[in-house]
Amino acid sequence: MSIEEEFKGKVAEHLDRLSADLTPVLKKLIEYGYPKEVDMLAFEIFIDGFSSGFPVRAFFMDEDNSEHFVYIDGKAEYPSPVDPDLLKIDHVYPYELEEEYTNRDESLDPWHIATNELIEWFSKCWLAAGGKSFKLKANIAPHDSNHEFDLKESKWVERW
Repeated sequence: MSIEEEFKGKVAEHLDRLSADLTPVLKKLIEYGYPKEVDMLAFEIFIDGFSSGFPVRAFFMDEDNSEHFVYIDGKAEYPSPVDPDLLKIDHVYPYELEEEYTNRDESLDPWHIATNELIEWFSKCWLAAGGKSFKLKANIAPHDSNHEFDLKESKWVERW
């Protein structure tokens, strides 16, 4: 087994432990009645999140691909039944895991490997939560990527 495959397997183990926590959160997002202005749920993966929290955040986008907020007592709020950070955890995996594998192979790109593994896992959680019945568009992508994974169609597409 290559170092990359080994690291990927470790990431998958850590993500699988979070499935029971993420799936009900996604179910709430899927079943929620959004304002008519919300056209899409866009999940973004941020680079620093695997070893310091949860790297995915939900954004509620309108048809012009701008974030939509609702105003409550003059304060902008997300139109969401859950915290847009999705999970409050210390980390998906400890920093030492990345360090161990990059010390073994300096050319290893742990973030890229972990991101791809996370997208596959997130998609499975989305489907388990009833994502096929979601009425709006939904995708997940690394922050500032040109490609996104369409969660309803389970395929990669060009972004914007």
